[in-house]
Amino acid sequence: MVVINDEFKGCSMQIQVERERLGYSREQIAERAHISPRYLAAIELGEKIPKADAIFYGPQQERENESKRLAQIILQCTPKERTLIAAIVDTILDVRKRECGLDRPE
Repeated sequence: MVVINDEFKGCSMQIQVERERLGYSREQIAERAHISPRYLAAIELGEKIPKADAIFYGPQQERENESKRLAQIILQCTPKERTLIAAIVDTILDVRKRECGLDRPE
């Protein structure tokens, strides 16, 4: 096994741990992510680093549908609830960055 990026290795291992903890097979996650199970295995083993757009965005139509759904949900919230939602999302993203080692200075 050749690890392309040591900083990504911890994050890649976390992907596999979470997938297994949630009871999903590689095939199930790969199908939902629109990638091959073999490519997901390479990501989990730290052999491949997925491009950022592949991580954060799926196919265009799915992104648009998800954006619309989230907007509809958020618009039903009060301004105070929207502020809370934004704080929760910021916290989730900060934790993800720390866990994946992406918050280290260059």
